[in-house]
Amino acid sequence: MRTYRRQDAVGGRNLLSPAHVGDEKICGVILISTPSRPLGQVLDEQLKANPANSPILDEAERIISELEAGHRVDKASISPVLLPLFHPAVQGFLISQFAIDPAKLAAKCSKPVLILQGERDIQVGRRDAQLLRGAQPKVKLILLPATNHVLKEIASDDRRANIATYSDPGLPLAPGVVSAIADFIKAPPR
Repeated sequence: MRTYRRQDAVGGRNLLSPAHVGDEKICGVILISTPSRPLGQVLDEQLKANPANSPILDEAERIISELEAGHRVDKASISPVLLPLFHPAVQGFLISQFAIDPAKLAAKCSKPVLILQGERDIQVGRRDAQLLRGAQPKVKLILLPATNHVLKEIASDDRRANIATYSDPGLPLAPGVVSAIADFIKAPPR
């Protein structure tokens, strides 16, 4: 019997982690919208991508650096606008996630790996999927056209329309998502 575990909301972090790379109970890994770089780098890039964040960038970079170094940041030193992102309640989680390098872990994974990446994903790009694939030659990469980060179909490059799909439970998964996962799971063990 083949065993697959559900990935968490951070894009496959619980399976593509040092504790699971060699787990014999896992017979394959499915990475959906997964960054190839440590989460601190991704978060920094996402904050910089929005010009409205310019007044808080220096502080955000300082906090990210502290968390990457494994140090918690005092709540009193975090501005209210950044507190939801770096609240002390999530700092332990962020410290542990910032220490993970997904591309290095993918290179060590001996199990079959499927990468699904939407080509209209505004959070994790095609480049990330290709870097993950480059780290592990046995990876099967499927690029999903007109598909965003939450695997919903999006017909335009309009950022607001893309984000609006995140909270619309009535929208179906984009074409190709279910069949790609089903085909991967049903494939004979490699």
